[in-house]
Amino acid sequence: MDVGSSIRELRQTRGLTQEGLAAALYVSRQTISHWESGRTTPDAQSLLLMSALFGVTVDELVKGGVEAISVVEAQERRRARLGYATAAGIGLVGAAVVAPALVAGLGALGGALSLAPVATALAVAGVSRSRASEGASLHVLREALESNVELRLHAEGDLHDLAVVVLNEKNERPYLVRHAASVPRGERWGIEDAAGRRVARVAYRVIMTAAPLPSIEAQIDGVGTVTARKNLRMRAGIAQVWELEGCNVGVAGDWLGEKVELTQAGRTIASVEFEGADARLHVPHGRHVLLALTLAFLLLLVRVEERRHSWARTGVPA
Repeated sequence: MDVGSSIRELRQTRGLTQEGLAAALYVSRQTISHWESGRTTPDAQSLLLMSALFGVTVDELVKGGVEAISVVEAQERRRARLGYATAAGIGLVGAAVVAPALVAGLGALGGALSLAPVATALAVAGVSRSRASEGASLHVLREALESNVELRLHAEGDLHDLAVVVLNEKNERPYLVRHAASVPRGERWGIEDAAGRRVARVAYRVIMTAAPLPSIEAQIDGVGTVTARKNLRMRAGIAQVWELEGCNVGVAGDWLGEKVELTQAGRTIASVEFEGADARLHVPHGRHVLLALTLAFLLLLVRVEERRHSWARTGVPA
């Protein structure tokens, strides 16, 4: 995921418009649009402000590591050169306009005073951006740092055509889980953001072994491949157990219970509460939203699979 995509995802999951983010950073809406489309890259000061606003590190925001940061630094140098060159040009034009009259009236003193437009323009170029950055709305930053993300997942359909509508607290749809295709022994879905861009892919398939076991695999932008797989384990005999593989996130609690927590390094990064086929996702400080959402969908699929398996075994809907 590039920095523009990261900014768009973080902005949308917090319910911010481009205008709202622009106001918090003291830039124009067009600037935000250019960042998100990849036409331009945020400067270092804007990256620092957004990391505080979204509650993520600059590394998490940039995603591109050293190469992306080098692009930002190079752009900063170009902006500085252009800013001072423009200021010097404006100042020289101003000096050329006023110099003849000042020299004629005041002599050498007038010549010295005629340089004032140059000095003023250069000073303005040097301090205008830093003042705007320092004046960024502190109350907006504070509210964002204290805010959490709440998402409701409403599931419709069965395993072969399951779709999930994702709603935030403003009843907006920052994400949509759409069934993409049916394939031999499996199904595929795409998770799209509010702009319709696919940010994750999920595939359900049955692994043909002595006891056919289901596997649900997700490819998540900026994260990689995560798999929820049913494995055979020795637990008071041979038992079929759901396990999460491919990421450093664990599932605390009963996978089929009313509430589970997603944990990382011993701390909770999200919690999921289930009511039937629906779920409510709570993400503290709005971090890891896409990862948490995708894992919540995987857990929904696990529950659908378990109901389907129970029905096939007993003939009674679970």
